[in-house]
Amino acid sequence: MMLDPRRPHCAMFGMAAILLCANTFARPALADSRPAPAPATSAAAAGGTVDPRAVRALERYRAAIHAEEPLKSMHTKGSISAFGFTGTIETWSEQPDRSASVTLLGPFTLKSGNDGAVAWRTDPSGKLMVLDGRDLDRARASAWFENDRYLERDHGGGTIRWIGAEKDSAGSYEVIEVAAPMGSPRRLWFDTRTGLLAREQVKEDQQTLETSSSDWRKVGSRLMPFRQHSVVVGMPANAISFVAESVEVNVPVDRSRFAKPEATAGAVHWLKKDGTARLPFEYLGRHVWLRASINGAPPADFLFDTGASITVLDSAYAAKMGIATEGHMEAMGAGSSGGASFAKIKTLRVASEDGDGVELADQKVGVLSVNTLLEPYFWRSCAGVLGYSFISQFVDQVDFDHRVLTLHDPKAFEYHGKGTRLPMTLAGTVPVVKMTLDHSIEGEYRLDVGSNSTVDVHGPFVRKHQLDHDRGTMIEATGAGFGGEFTNHLVRLKRIDLGPFGWDDPVVSLSGATSGALASEDYAGNVGNQILERFTCTFDYDHHAVYLEPGEKYGRRDRFSRAGVLLVRFADAVKAGQVLAGSPAAKAGIRVGDRVVAIDGKPVLSYTIDDLDKLFEEGDEGRKVQFRIERGGKEKDVAVKLRDMI
Repeated sequence: MMLDPRRPHCAMFGMAAILLCANTFARPALADSRPAPAPATSAAAAGGTVDPRAVRALERYRAAIHAEEPLKSMHTKGSISAFGFTGTIETWSEQPDRSASVTLLGPFTLKSGNDGAVAWRTDPSGKLMVLDGRDLDRARASAWFENDRYLERDHGGGTIRWIGAEKDSAGSYEVIEVAAPMGSPRRLWFDTRTGLLAREQVKEDQQTLETSSSDWRKVGSRLMPFRQHSVVVGMPANAISFVAESVEVNVPVDRSRFAKPEATAGAVHWLKKDGTARLPFEYLGRHVWLRASINGAPPADFLFDTGASITVLDSAYAAKMGIATEGHMEAMGAGSSGGASFAKIKTLRVASEDGDGVELADQKVGVLSVNTLLEPYFWRSCAGVLGYSFISQFVDQVDFDHRVLTLHDPKAFEYHGKGTRLPMTLAGTVPVVKMTLDHSIEGEYRLDVGSNSTVDVHGPFVRKHQLDHDRGTMIEATGAGFGGEFTNHLVRLKRIDLGPFGWDDPVVSLSGATSGALASEDYAGNVGNQILERFTCTFDYDHHAVYLEPGEKYGRRDRFSRAGVLLVRFADAVKAGQVLAGSPAAKAGIRVGDRVVAIDGKPVLSYTIDDLDKLFEEGDEGRKVQFRIERGGKEKDVAVKLRDMI
């Protein structure tokens, strides 16, 4: 979730991705037995020949684990503990590039596989995902490392390079970096005393996972680690510990273990018509609001958010409902990270007043404090967020003009609209498309129906392309999201192009976040509802496509507040939550914390936030908006003269 001077937008990435770490790491290595390379013939790393010190470190490691005999397959069973849960994990690997695992952890069953051609996994809700894009590269790289391809004569087509000698309180190490032909490189720390692999580190986007190995035992003639401990650096609550209970090598492995399984039917009950449900929604603060009922309770207000990795309940709402939570982890938000737990709910029903809708049974949800952040900015209570675990069960058609969400059964869906099909990959659970800024700067952008922005460009992409240089008027604003605050800058770029569609003079946010979802290094930014509301958007997760059909707002020029003040509500008190420097509100003397009593002679609570957004964005330049404010127990009137700020 992220706040800008217009309204907050919700972006909760990483909760499911972090949980899936339990299904990706913590497994013993499979060491190949082919001869190690000689320094003179080793594969070249980027920029030249491999440093012989890197080769010697690998040769010493091979000797330390006694990798003399062929090792073609491995099957392990063990116990795992993570996020306050304990469970089991079973893995299979087979050279050159096959791997699979099944993890039972608390309420979750997680499965993954790679048969060399197709990689797949099930998410925490149990839905089968065929991987593509960067997720596919990561799965292939994981299988490459699990099969120790870098120990082959040609390093398995990858590269190695010497990093240096390092020490810590536990010992001294020779450190090399190994890069597979795909995915992110990994740094390996070899103990100088034993030659064994002590630590491994991989950076995926803005998260770094560090795994230590210990308790080396013989399996046949070969040494293997029976204990591994993984932690997301900077997020100690997300540690994963693995203890091997049995390790079998060179055993037959049924190839079906690696193959993509048949997708199982989701537990969806259609309330009115099989395969289709029409749900009118409220569009408030440029967010999609639906009414949802948990465990048969009266409906409450939920946000519909393609940027949320799983469905989330507000912690206070969950407690009020008597829903027990379990486990604990740090979840990633727009600003940084924060605490979260999990819960199981019997039913999740999303229905309209005429009885149309859907009901899902036995749902696993995240529980974290969202309403504390959101209620002041939306002027209403938020019981939770409907995320990927709900959204991905359907083909989701969001008609912003008529404010109707239509859910379709993916198995029977055929698109017959007038929209344009754009290929869509997934960043974990979030839709991704390619988009171009200023005619030439191309990047991959996440489609975030939980955002009220036009585009939020991530900090690393901003710096790489110097988007904050020579841009004319720039408005500095404080953003906030689940987990933290940061500074961003609002500017008008020349152009945005998305497939065959495009707009001049868009207002974009250049993120200053250094952690969290808006500091992503893998993706250029997030596309929000100020673009998406120009279309009827149809998200087809199963077929990796999004359809965009232009609507009434398609050609509208981007607008921004002509007042420069964001009003927040606490119970019946409305206050200035943010006043932009140099804005008309600032020049009129309004300060952060001032209580706003009335606007243009009407009680402020007689307005909705959309009324005020329309007034501040569409009010004629030069118009004076009369504010009655209270400061220090005294009321006074001030006039805010509207003008374009950007």
